Amino acid sequence: MESDEHFMKVALDCARIAEDNCDVPIGAVIVCKNQIIGKAYNQREQLKDPTAHAEIIALTQAAAFLESWRLNGCTMYVTLEPCPMCAGALVLARMERAQL
Repeated sequence: MESDEHFMKVALDCARIAEDNCDVPIGAVIVCKNQIIGKAYNQREQLKDPTAHAEIIALTQAAAFLESWRLNGCTMYVTLEPCPMCAGALVLARMERAQL
């Protein structure tokens, strides 16, 4: 899908920001109804927080946007396969689809 490529490019741009900030270059974007509702990059070093993974930050943004922890119908675009913590959070958030 053309939109898949577009949203993955946004995730890659986020990963570059993480790299510029001396963090592991991972970016994540969450899309609902073709609109970005969460966009983040790894910030573990910047925030000194072991849970500040791109996926977790993007999930928090998306949940705030939707005013619900249930992210049914949403897709996450992420530049690297999620770790066990992030994969579990995606399942708990009921993410419909993840693109790597």
